[in-house]
Amino acid sequence: MEKGYAKGVFQVGIMVSDIDECIRLFCDTLGMKVVFDARNQIQPAQGLSGVEKQVMNCLMLHGEGGVDLEIHQYIDPPAKPCPPMNHNDLGSMHFMLRVDDIQAVAQKVQALGYELMNPIVESAHIPGFKFTYFRGPEGGMVELHEGEVKMPKREE
Repeated sequence: MEKGYAKGVFQVGIMVSDIDECIRLFCDTLGMKVVFDARNQIQPAQGLSGVEKQVMNCLMLHGEGGVDLEIHQYIDPPAKPCPPMNHNDLGSMHFMLRVDDIQAVAQKVQALGYELMNPIVESAHIPGFKFTYFRGPEGGMVELHEGEVKMPKREE
C-alpha cells in the first residue's frame, strides 16, 4: 500500500449524555474493556465545541479483533440533544460489531431495554452471515453481525 492512504479504521467515536450507560452496554453486555478513562478533563483538541476549554468525560473501549470505541460526554458546555437520524438520512452513520452468537447477544441487548430495528436477517448472498441493527445510546445505530465474509485478495 502506498504511503498516505487509509490503512483501516482506528476507532469510532460516539457522543453521549450518559457514559455509565455505555459501560453497561459495551462492556458489561458486549464484553469490551475500558483501556482509557478520563473524567472531567479539559479536551486537548480545543475548539471542538466552539469554546476553548471544554470539559469532557472520555472512555476508550477495546474489543476483540481490534475494535475500538471512543466515548465522549460533554460536561461543560453540555451537549445538545438532537433526534436520531434514519438510516437513509444523509450524514447518518452506524458501526458494525462482530459477535459469536447473534441471537444471544441480541437478547442481552434487548434485556437492557434497547429495541432491535429489524429482525435478525441472514444474507441471501453470504451463507451464514447474519445481522441486525439496534439503536444504542442517544439513538445511534449499532449493527451486530455473525459469520465470516471472505474478502478478495488485494494486489500489493
